Amino acid sequence: MAKRSLSVVRESLQGYADRGVFRGFSEVRSGHFKFVWLIRHQMALSVDTANNVLRFMQVLPCVPANSTMYAELKSFIKQRHDRELPDHRRIDRRRAEASCSNRGGTVSISLKVKNDNYAYGVNRIVNLVHELFLHLRDAYPDYLAENFDVPQE
Repeated sequence: MAKRSLSVVRESLQGYADRGVFRGFSEVRSGHFKFVWLIRHQMALSVDTANNVLRFMQVLPCVPANSTMYAELKSFIKQRHDRELPDHRRIDRRRAEASCSNRGGTVSISLKVKNDNYAYGVNRIVNLVHELFLHLRDAYPDYLAENFDVPQE
């Protein structure tokens, strides 16, 4: 089952690369992918089929765990499960559950996949991170400028 699940993730991510969404896409070792996306910044996604978790590792640097920004990020991620959101933006808790963690001021985004819904999981975590950066562009443009050299205009 794990090999099949990893193949589903690999094919789903390759689909984004084939469409030009990701650049420089590669699997650096089994279940660990790197690519450039969104802010011309290298991103890393890992797949843990034993625990059914997809994780964008070290997505946001310099976010203190006790900061207002981190509290708002946790709330933003929790809100992605809200039934009021349109289906294409919502994460269905029956199929997956999103969370974030902060280690030493660096935030990672995770999605716990349920019932082997890996294709759904890849789609949801990619959309979640995309929406997160759109949110940051509105709410924290200074953060993006300081940490990712994103223009503030």
